[in-house]
Amino acid sequence: MATNAKPIIPAVATHPGSVLKKELKARGIKQKDFAEAIGMPAPNLSELIKGKRNITETIAIKLEEALGIPFQNWMNLQNRYHYVVKCKEELDATEATALAEEQSLRSRLNVLVLYKYYNIISQRASDRLAALKEQLLIDLNGLQSLEVNTDGYFKRSDSLKIDENNMRTWLLLAWSEATKASIENDYTQEKGVEAAIQIAKMANEKVLTLGSLKEILNRNGIIYIQVPKLDAAPIDAYSMMTATNPAIVVTYRHNDLDKLVFDVLHEIGHIRLHITNGRSFISVENDYSSKSKEEKEADQFAQDILIPPHKWKLIMSAKPDNLSPHVVVHAIAKMAETNRISASIAVARYKYETRCYNIRGYRSPKIIQ
Repeated sequence: MATNAKPIIPAVATHPGSVLKKELKARGIKQKDFAEAIGMPAPNLSELIKGKRNITETIAIKLEEALGIPFQNWMNLQNRYHYVVKCKEELDATEATALAEEQSLRSRLNVLVLYKYYNIISQRASDRLAALKEQLLIDLNGLQSLEVNTDGYFKRSDSLKIDENNMRTWLLLAWSEATKASIENDYTQEKGVEAAIQIAKMANEKVLTLGSLKEILNRNGIIYIQVPKLDAAPIDAYSMMTATNPAIVVTYRHNDLDKLVFDVLHEIGHIRLHITNGRSFISVENDYSSKSKEEKEADQFAQDILIPPHKWKLIMSAKPDNLSPHVVVHAIAKMAETNRISASIAVARYKYETRCYNIRGYRSPKIIQ
């Protein structure tokens, strides 16, 4: 039965001369005497044994007559040697090209992270790159098209360190994993809103889990993927269109369930309002000095779904004139609970709007995987 298995190429090409040398030694025959016996100049036999001269048909016949080892055996050894040498030359050329490609990729991507993520441990660069390309399902030279079609990708923050290679690497992982994922349900705009409402309701009731979050999104036609965070790549969430469904890719960079919920709702906002013609969006930290119109609209969508405007107005109406931030937060939390809004979600929004992040209490639940 035919297979796709690659032939195994020995690490060292064995010249038939080395086989002859071992045979003569085993029989106790001196090279000088053997050269005389087969009518070959001693220097020529020495070159053959050292692999500097090949076995011809004439020599193979003489070896068969002198040693009893068939002519065809010697010719097979010689042909095998030529084959292995040729294969190794081709492999070396392929490896040199792969090493150059790998070095080029290192200037744009964190290649070691990609190898670790996909458990690629091959010794040869050509094998590593082949395995990586099979996993990523993309021409690595086409990464630029992903960058061009990603709004927010080049936003910068004065307070956050950015590693360009890690940003690109995370983006590539997110795109690849989302592209490979598949779900049975179709997506519609109405389903997107329904998913957002269900997620917000469960988050406010403090019963949302990662499992239920993913189930709600998948049921409403949205792919949900988690990709590990990378150093100096401050990305919280990413939304894109695959061939069949929209996808949300997240990191758990902050161990904060309320923030994760907001990020997911933010990306549903992008999917609903902005993702057309292959464009994608990344959710980043809230302290960027300038935000695009699309980012603000996605924020507003998430805020209004998580805490409907009329309820937020009621919650804020409970804010006392007392200057103590702790008294204010307590009042907001109490009114939030009265209106079936999670205290931690309401307080988080108040902190965000006032930039008073150092107020203690009413912490978000942790992410339990």
